[in-house]
Amino acid sequence: MCRADLYFQGFETDTSGWFQDSGGDGNGSITRVPSGGGTLGLTAADGGFYGETHNNTNAYQAGYGSGGFSYFEGDGTNPTPYPGSPFSQSIDVYIDVNTASDPISSSQGAYWIDMFPSTLVPDADGCGQVGCGDEHNFRLAYTGSSVNVLVDGGGSIATLTTSGWYTFQSTYAMGPTPSSDVLTNMNVFDSLGVLQGTIAVQGNSDGEELLSSDLGGPGLVWLPVWENGFSGDVLGIDDVRAAALLGAAVPEPSNLILLAVVLGGLVGFREKARRQKLMSSLRS
Repeated sequence: MCRADLYFQGFETDTSGWFQDSGGDGNGSITRVPSGGGTLGLTAADGGFYGETHNNTNAYQAGYGSGGFSYFEGDGTNPTPYPGSPFSQSIDVYIDVNTASDPISSSQGAYWIDMFPSTLVPDADGCGQVGCGDEHNFRLAYTGSSVNVLVDGGGSIATLTTSGWYTFQSTYAMGPTPSSDVLTNMNVFDSLGVLQGTIAVQGNSDGEELLSSDLGGPGLVWLPVWENGFSGDVLGIDDVRAAALLGAAVPEPSNLILLAVVLGGLVGFREKARRQKLMSSLRS
């Protein structure tokens, strides 16, 4: 299978295309730092630079901030076109498995990595041209010696025991008919490209639906929920990418492992209210 990049930001020359959420305490930022430098002193995942994104504390709600987002060169108001084949969206995040755990993070994750494709039909739930019907998230739960990767508040799909860069990827493909839900797989790879965990999820998140006939191209990657103070309010990110997957096989619906989406969990975590509020802030 060949990959053709539709968008790539490796922070080698600038931080364009990565933005901070509005609201909160207003202290979120994205900084381009040389390999070995910055607050974290990391070796870049690729090339000579990486990004440090800083938590905009309380931007989600009291006690929880957010770490910014990218529309993969779109603007969130106009759909990017379907690239003519299945496609992927991904981001590299540095995981220090020895980071101290938090009682809350064991069930909901210390921070989330959300992804959405774009939709050709404006979303009915206030999301504009990103398809909230196919919103899914990786939730990173730290134990003090390992990190469990939860999906949508369900079970863990991977347990990471070695510190390093990991790629969090979602792939999107049309179903067998135009009225079928978009087929989505969520994958975690280590720095060598070895698959650590995968799960197929359905394009009907939170009571909405994204049909294959409405699937556009790349949409949004977002760090919407981040416990204030976790990891010193700074995370290393690199290689924000959207790519057409040429020659990719479309999974058969009978072979999909459909994840039962568990929404909420923490008091006050209301998905639709969150989307409407933060989607509005992203576009402001």
